[in-house]
Amino acid sequence: MTGASSGIGWATARVLASHGAQVALLARRAERLTELAQEIDSAGGHALALPADVTEFGQVQTAVDRATAEFGGVDVLVNSAGIMLPGLIAEADPADWDRMVSVNLMGSMYAARAVLPGMQERGQGHIINVSSNSGRVHQPSFAAYAATKHALGAFTTILRKEVYPSRLRVTLLEPGATESELSQHADQEVLGDLLAGMGDGNGMRLMTTDDVANAILWSLTAPPHVNVGEILYTPVDQRDW
Repeated sequence: MTGASSGIGWATARVLASHGAQVALLARRAERLTELAQEIDSAGGHALALPADVTEFGQVQTAVDRATAEFGGVDVLVNSAGIMLPGLIAEADPADWDRMVSVNLMGSMYAARAVLPGMQERGQGHIINVSSNSGRVHQPSFAAYAATKHALGAFTTILRKEVYPSRLRVTLLEPGATESELSQHADQEVLGDLLAGMGDGNGMRLMTTDDVANAILWSLTAPPHVNVGEILYTPVDQRDW
C-alpha cells in the first residue's frame, strides 16, 4: 500500500485490515505509518510499517522485499501515493511538475515493477492504480496533474495486456471529488473554483476516503475469474467526469 500515511491509502489500509488482510504500509512519514500500524495491530490485524520514498526505486524494492519476507509474498498492490500542485502553465514552477511526475506516475511504475516478478512467479496478484477523473477531464491549472493521471491510465492498460493471459488482475480506479489530505497541497482558491465548476453551483457533497477504500475492497473481492479493469467513481452530483 503506497501513500499509506494519509488520505485514500490510510483509509484503504484500515478497511482491508478490517477484512482480514495483512497490510504493508509504504510512505515517507514514518511516524504516521507507525501510528496506523499500531491501530491496526491493536484491532487484531497485522500491519508492517515500511518508510520509503516511492520516487526512489531502490527504496521501493527494499520495502517490497521486506513485505515479501514478512508475509510470504505480496498478493495485492494498491498504488495510492499522489500529490496535486495546480498552476497555470505559463506561471507554474517546473519543479512542481517534476514532483507530480515522480510521485504520481513513476512511484506507481516503480511499485508495480517491484511486485510484478513475485506475482508472476506465484501465478496470482492484483495491482490497483489509484488515478483520478482528472485523467479524463481537463481543467485550467491542472495540466500537469491531469497529464500524470492520463499517463498512469496508459501504463495500467499496457500492464494488463502484458500480464495476459495469466491470472493476475489489474485495475484502474478513477475517483472524482474526494475530501482528503491531497487537496491540502493545492491553492485553496484554485481548488474551490475547480469544485464549483464540477457541480451545479449549489455545493457538492464530496466523497470520503472510506468511500474510495470501499471501491477498492469491492474490486478485490470480485470472483477470481473476474477482472475489474476500470472504476470511475464520483459524487452523484459531480457533473464533469
